[in-house]
Amino acid sequence: MEKTTAETDPMQPKPEKKRLLKFLEAAVGHFRVGEDNEGMDSFLNAMEELEHAVETDRLSREPQIDLNRLLLPLQRLYLSMRNRDITGLTDLLEDTLIPLTNEWRKGGGEI
Repeated sequence: MEKTTAETDPMQPKPEKKRLLKFLEAAVGHFRVGEDNEGMDSFLNAMEELEHAVETDRLSREPQIDLNRLLLPLQRLYLSMRNRDITGLTDLLEDTLIPLTNEWRKGGGEI
């Protein structure tokens, strides 16, 4: 019997989606307890995973990521970083990017 993997079953979350969610959740956790350096490391790792996921998605036959839904949250993240607003950044991760990533992982629609 063949094992079901993310590569063979489109309903299985792809590895970059799992890593993206893991890094987003880790960033929020670190930021919430004042571990800003660790939070920023996790946040930057999450952004790298998001970049990889978007690139991979753009190459697929049926892209699932709606870049229009990502644009505003990414602009807000940029502004939060520019203003050194860790609370705003954390809220955006927790209230916007994590739910979008969960929606995407579960195949419930485009992010």
